[in-house]
Amino acid sequence: MQRFGTISRVATLLGIACTLLLAGCGSTSSPTTPSSAKKVTLITDIGGLNDQGFNQLSYQGYKKALDKYGFTRSVIETKSQDQYVSELTQAAQNSDLVIGVGFLMANAMDQVAKANPNKSFALIDACPAKDASGACDNLPNVAPLFFKEQEAGCLVGAMAAQMELDGKAKVSKLLGQSTIGAVGGLEIPPVQHYIAGYQYCAQQVDPAVKVVINYAQSFEDTTKCNDAATSQINQHQADIIFQVAGGCGIGALAAAKDKGVYGIGVDSDQSQINGNVITSAVKRLDTAVYDTISDFQAGKFTATPPTFDLKMDGVGYGTVSSDVPADAKAKADEYAQKIKDGSLTVPDSIKG
Repeated sequence: MQRFGTISRVATLLGIACTLLLAGCGSTSSPTTPSSAKKVTLITDIGGLNDQGFNQLSYQGYKKALDKYGFTRSVIETKSQDQYVSELTQAAQNSDLVIGVGFLMANAMDQVAKANPNKSFALIDACPAKDASGACDNLPNVAPLFFKEQEAGCLVGAMAAQMELDGKAKVSKLLGQSTIGAVGGLEIPPVQHYIAGYQYCAQQVDPAVKVVINYAQSFEDTTKCNDAATSQINQHQADIIFQVAGGCGIGALAAAKDKGVYGIGVDSDQSQINGNVITSAVKRLDTAVYDTISDFQAGKFTATPPTFDLKMDGVGYGTVSSDVPADAKAKADEYAQKIKDGSLTVPDSIKG
């Protein structure tokens, strides 16, 4: 009987141990992947996920949220502006939150969001607009995600102008013509904001600097941006080219390298594109997308999100090349501090 009792107690202890082991095994499932995660669709603008800028950076924020929350991946790559309404409609039917990437979706977003009042939407760089004027149609189910691009443009403009001054002192054989360029994609507000800040702060640092501005009328065709940048370099002797044209702008950076001058990237850190890129005007779309999805998953969706500015680290500048003199980087940092402390307000419209 004693032996039987001992065996019984051992069996009981083994049962408890197994139960604890199974419970422990069960606890290894990720707490950040709730089964109740709401589905989110990202719709890129034309240019696709591999534009090395705007769309790609937005997708990085989406992917980070996808990894955390475990909802089903749903990404639509727009091929034509004519598809905006149909793609937004399709996404609204299959998702809880739809994020549109780009100013050009403003009218389509307004139409689809009104038709789907029980679904939530977010739109990068624009608010829903009911007509061609672009005036905001404030809807309770759409979060417009705005950035102060002019502040990022200011920093790289200040850096560029200081390099021009340094170039006159023979710091670099590539510089010293007192002319810098900006190649935009289309004349839409985010592009103009970047260029306005670039122009304004460059001329604050060096009133004699000339800023040549052209638009390629594309965010995709690298040849058009290459031609625009080449013209600025050949005809105006621009020796720093700021690309504000998405995937098209990769052509402008290529032209700068081919002609032996410097380039400045946009939106994402584009220092890896070629060795002549001295820095980039950074817009943290990945942060905006990730934060929007996180708030939505937590039940904190708002149609009035804050503007992503320099003070909240929503914009800034990227990796700085070793070709940039210390005083040029210091000048950008000086202007950043002025913006943060309120002593400098950067305009968002281009002069002249």
